[in-house]
Amino acid sequence: MQLSKKKKKQNEKNFENFPPIGGLMVSKMIVEENIKPRFMYREKRICAEDSGWRIFSGYEPEGYVDDPQNIKIYNPATILKIDSSIEKILLKGVGSAYERVDEQVSWQKITDFELEDNYMVTHQLSDKWSININNLFERIEEKNGHLLYTTGDKSARLFICGEQDRSKEEIYQERIQFIKDRDQSVAKTLDTFDFSDDHVLKVGYMINERDHHKTYQVIYGTSIIDQELLMLALYFDDKNDIDWAIETWKSIKTFK
Repeated sequence: MQLSKKKKKQNEKNFENFPPIGGLMVSKMIVEENIKPRFMYREKRICAEDSGWRIFSGYEPEGYVDDPQNIKIYNPATILKIDSSIEKILLKGVGSAYERVDEQVSWQKITDFELEDNYMVTHQLSDKWSININNLFERIEEKNGHLLYTTGDKSARLFICGEQDRSKEEIYQERIQFIKDRDQSVAKTLDTFDFSDDHVLKVGYMINERDHHKTYQVIYGTSIIDQELLMLALYFDDKNDIDWAIETWKSIKTFK
């Protein structure tokens, strides 16, 4: 009997090492009655300790979730021990929503779920640059001077610097040559881009990168005007989000 218990404990997955995404706001019915969730969505977080996830059993009576006493904050490990099927979903970004009719079927992504903060905004990046981006993206000013917009599964990192000694055409040709000569053994170039127009020269490339938890795609781009350039990295987990990355890059404009 002791051997059986020990083997069972060894086979249990340790969720304590789950990425630190923040706390989950969960219907207490899930934990107190050990009911697996059937509906969950991720909104813009309200503080640094908040993941943005709101998780429900689907059995809550009318008015139940309106009472703050019925919603409690739990760490991911607590909820994953009740239902490990949400492990990958918890790594999805802000704006995600999922449901299932019962715990025996797979989770389905909800594509028409409306969140209050889901709308486009224009942010001024400097006296010369602006960006159009969804308000769901959190804006973070990093210590190294970079500016990060992120939902968790999609991110844009930006850096603007002056360039007084070379023309924009010289920088443009240098970037093209860099892309052509980059070491393919480090990361294979998946695609190259050139969205240049009469005012801004835009050139970049796409590769795969990986961290401890996932593989994702990155577009590294440079937007060049006279005496200044904007460097950017656009990260996305889902290959289908390449359109988001390209349109975000194209939305970065200068004040002519």
